[in-house]
Amino acid sequence: MKILLIMRNTYAWHREHIETLERMGLEIHLATRVAQAADDGRFANVVPIPEELEGAELAEFCATAARRLGIASAITFYDSDIAVTSRVNQLLGYAWPRPEADLISRDKQLQRSFLERHGLPGPKFAGVTGVEAGLAAAEAFTYPFIVKPSALAASIGVSLVRDRAELERALTDVARLAEEWGGYFPSDGPEIALLEEFLPGKEVTLDGVVLDGTFHLVGVTNKMQMPGPYFEEDFYTLPFRTPEEEPELVAVAEGIVAGLGVRHCLFNAEFRQDSEGRYRVVEFATRMSGGQNYRNLREVHGIDAVRLYAKAVLAGDDASALGALLDGEVLRAAAPRAATCIKFAYRTGTLVRNNPGDATHSPYFRSYIPASKPGDRLRRAPEGWYEIAGSLAVAAPYRSAADIDRVERIAADLDERLDVVVVPAA
Repeated sequence: MKILLIMRNTYAWHREHIETLERMGLEIHLATRVAQAADDGRFANVVPIPEELEGAELAEFCATAARRLGIASAITFYDSDIAVTSRVNQLLGYAWPRPEADLISRDKQLQRSFLERHGLPGPKFAGVTGVEAGLAAAEAFTYPFIVKPSALAASIGVSLVRDRAELERALTDVARLAEEWGGYFPSDGPEIALLEEFLPGKEVTLDGVVLDGTFHLVGVTNKMQMPGPYFEEDFYTLPFRTPEEEPELVAVAEGIVAGLGVRHCLFNAEFRQDSEGRYRVVEFATRMSGGQNYRNLREVHGIDAVRLYAKAVLAGDDASALGALLDGEVLRAAAPRAATCIKFAYRTGTLVRNNPGDATHSPYFRSYIPASKPGDRLRRAPEGWYEIAGSLAVAAPYRSAADIDRVERIAADLDERLDVVVVPAA
């Protein structure tokens, strides 16, 4: 069976997602702008996407290519391609896609409005078009509060501001990011940033999969708590430290899914607790957590979200076919099978070498994904955002909650054993 994988700008972080499609016996045809993809033996065919194509024209181009190749369904794992992939599936004749839901999940301003409309818990917010509009909107907020880009992920550009000077600086940073990452921002609205009430409690990320309209929990990941002013991603650990809180999180996720009206999708939501300990939605998306989170969730909870989602896409509108495809699939292990951690390799300077090195000899090592190449300059916020050398994934046996702390210590130790060398930037 054939499938069209749409990944315009990158697919290096989704190696395991692609391997899952291969293990399913699928013939993968890739639509991309990545030049070297033509030499990648994992793909039966590569469809080069012209740089100028966006929106409806891009969807029509991909759908035409799929028909020409005899492909009935399309799939993606990348944020900026979710809505266009839904539209491609619509053009291929399916009723299940919800591109309007995918567009909401790509824009934090639309998300906030959606949460308000459906009575779901979210922080107070205001969407702003630039520096001057942000300074004016701040009159309705109490310092400190959050400033964030309306469309980026991985906490890029997110900062806690304590006064007007910090606010102006943060809004200027977001305006610069909107220019640098322009293709990542939706083109249907002028808001480039959000002002948002600061939630001081712990932050977690929830992953799930929606099959024929029903939400299934994959797992809840602990995240490192940062007080600000900048928020860098690090230490994604499993299993969830407080599983008794899962029902509260799942109920909100189910409310979002119902409001969006989605039939089949991967699902992710970031939650943070307010001062009274209640979880509120920071953001949500019709995709799962990126990178090695997929393999860690699978190792800890035994549920293969990518495999389940791919089966749903292949079944399309046929609920009985989906039931047959899902027969025998594990939807979630009763107890955690392991403790895992993702540690980002933050460094400062010019990168000289970037390899897993001696860390590979540890029984806890699972994978290392380089995110930068030799010669790249690595900086920390606010000079640079998410400029990491790479991402390290480790796993250890799980017997009690103490193993969650233990696996974080293991990850920190293996981070120091990576063969990542930097020199001071010129």
